[in-house]
Amino acid sequence: MNFDGEMLERELREAEARVRQAREELSALSVEAKSKDGLIELTVGSQGRLHALTFDPRVKRLPVEELAARVVEMMNDALDLLLHETAAKTSAMFPDFTADPPFGGPSR
Repeated sequence: MNFDGEMLERELREAEARVRQAREELSALSVEAKSKDGLIELTVGSQGRLHALTFDPRVKRLPVEELAARVVEMMNDALDLLLHETAAKTSAMFPDFTADPPFGGPSR
């Protein structure tokens, strides 16, 4: 068996570049969610942090409990979408990578 150190080094550099690119793209990822009636909008960043939350003035008509429930539902939907987007980007960048949800593979 022939050991080609130069080829191995080149492949490692390429892999490092792909990982660096993936890290940059994934850290820049964000998703937006908007309620069907347009009263609530939110943006969630790559780490699952809430970046923006906007209420239409008409939201004052909603009971506080309903408003809270809708925000929680939208946040959870946004986080699910974020996980899906992260898995899709990871799979596209690293087609040989296999992982269980939420980072790849079929959902159970």
